[in-house]
Amino acid sequence: MKTDLFSIDLIKELQKPEYGAVREEFSELSFPRNVLIFQPDGCADLVFVVKQGKVRVYLAFEDKEFSLAILKKGDIYSTHTRAFVATLDDTVLLAMPTARFHRFMISYPVFSRTVMGVFGEILKQSFSIIDSLVFKDVTQRLVEFLLYEARSHGRPEGGGIWLEVDLTMEQLAAVVGASRQTVSTIINEMVKAGVIVKRGRGEFFLPKLELLQDFHQG
Repeated sequence: MKTDLFSIDLIKELQKPEYGAVREEFSELSFPRNVLIFQPDGCADLVFVVKQGKVRVYLAFEDKEFSLAILKKGDIYSTHTRAFVATLDDTVLLAMPTARFHRFMISYPVFSRTVMGVFGEILKQSFSIIDSLVFKDVTQRLVEFLLYEARSHGRPEGGGIWLEVDLTMEQLAAVVGASRQTVSTIINEMVKAGVIVKRGRGEFFLPKLELLQDFHQG
């Protein structure tokens, strides 16, 4: 399970001279951390790009929440979906009405292909989330998250991997679709088994990825 969906930073793309007219049409919206900014029954109809901070896109059913993505600088999303959007940090968005954004996509076909690729990744991640929730337990989802982060963002150290997870325990629990207590218990079990070593808040050392990969099997 991965949180960062996109390899394209649209903030950088928008700095290109050919997108000057597009840049001017975006408005800046600022929000404090840990607030719900968009919801399925809201009246906002916007496309937005994260300029600063992080936001979580998630589905909610009764008392359960299932994360689709953690959006970071340069990531794009829209408000007219069935998902909730909440800030994780102090956040600044570049927003544009959806209808106006569609017109720009027609005028700039290269930019349009970039954006469609991003939304395609969101759809893929949605199916991945469904697959994980139906066929995998919490331990396996947490293991897959840590493996992905280690391989994508970890730093080799002493034959293992040093990893910093820039999420609180509550945020990590939301990503894997579990309670904070459950995730904390599983991580403590990993520590006791020597699969990971906690070094500080959100900092882990993974001696061998194979140990982590096999952890959920027993």
